Amino acid sequence: MSRPHEDRQHHTATDHHAGGPAIVFAPGAWWAIGVVHVTAERADAAIASYETLVENARTSAARVHEAAILRSQNHRRVIVLLHLDGHEAFRHLGAAWDDHHLVAQRHDVAESRSLTLYRLAANLGDAAIDPASTDALAFEQFSDNLERMQAVTSSIAAAPGFRGASTLRSDDDSIAAIIYRFANVEEIGAFRASETLHPVHVVRTFV
Repeated sequence: MSRPHEDRQHHTATDHHAGGPAIVFAPGAWWAIGVVHVTAERADAAIASYETLVENARTSAARVHEAAILRSQNHRRVIVLLHLDGHEAFRHLGAAWDDHHLVAQRHDVAESRSLTLYRLAANLGDAAIDPASTDALAFEQFSDNLERMQAVTSSIAAAPGFRGASTLRSDDDSIAAIIYRFANVEEIGAFRASETLHPVHVVRTFV
């Protein structure tokens, strides 16, 4: 059931449709990942705005095939994952989501944001993003420290409660990301305590 959401700062009515089908990351696929930092009270407005932006991107030159919106447990981050054809599609997406367009379209609800193009390096275990699953997810970015990411991935399969993970890398290997899937959030914390790791909840997927 859709729940109407109103961005009271900009007075823009948007419908929020939670759920969606599971997404499985294909090896070698290109994914744009947007990380949006917000105040906790603005998380719902950010989710509503990026739902609209994703829907628009799916019919634009960016050619988004699949997408997912995640929200951190502390409501301070909204993470947007978009399956693209590659660099040209990412260029179109970046142009559509630049500061000028977001302000003009009343989608500028973030304190800060980033948008990076990655290629899926590997899947470990069951790495699907499934809104219907009761498993716990977490997201982590590694900047200029890929050796640390390699150390994490080499030990993760033996961690209690581990279900799966997807590892992604930028073209120049300057930044990488992991999406973790564990049986519960406590096991994520027991495996890895880090300020860069954020337990997340799947809000919606688009296929």
